[in-house]
Amino acid sequence: MLRLVFALAVAVWLGSIVCVSFVVTPAAHWTFESDEARRFLRPVFPRYYRLGIVCAFVAIGAVLLGRHGLPQEMMVRLAGPVAVALLTTLAGAFVVLPRLQELDGEDPAFERWHFAAAMLNTTTLGALALAIAGAVMR
Repeated sequence: MLRLVFALAVAVWLGSIVCVSFVVTPAAHWTFESDEARRFLRPVFPRYYRLGIVCAFVAIGAVLLGRHGLPQEMMVRLAGPVAVALLTTLAGAFVVLPRLQELDGEDPAFERWHFAAAMLNTTTLGALALAIAGAVMR
């Protein structure tokens, strides 16, 4: 049961990243002018990061609850990538996102912070792919 909870938490998180990164955000920028797209996306990202944080705690909680039945290397294989993804999500939510929300899209600093957000997001995506791989490997 805990394996299912872990897999669902990671899958929901991974799905939200794919959906927001490859569907919602590009669609907003294709549909609206830059300022309007940013205004549309502004309330999406705090929720996006909150969902990731909740999923991380559920996934890590499932590993911790099942730790007595798991070998040490399996715990690391499951919790390690989720911990990395949690750290990158926290950095995105509490360091990068506030900076992006302060800046105008025309400010040169906006592009640098946006690049940082994209790199953190890519790292989160990769770490969650490793977590899924860890969950299906025996």
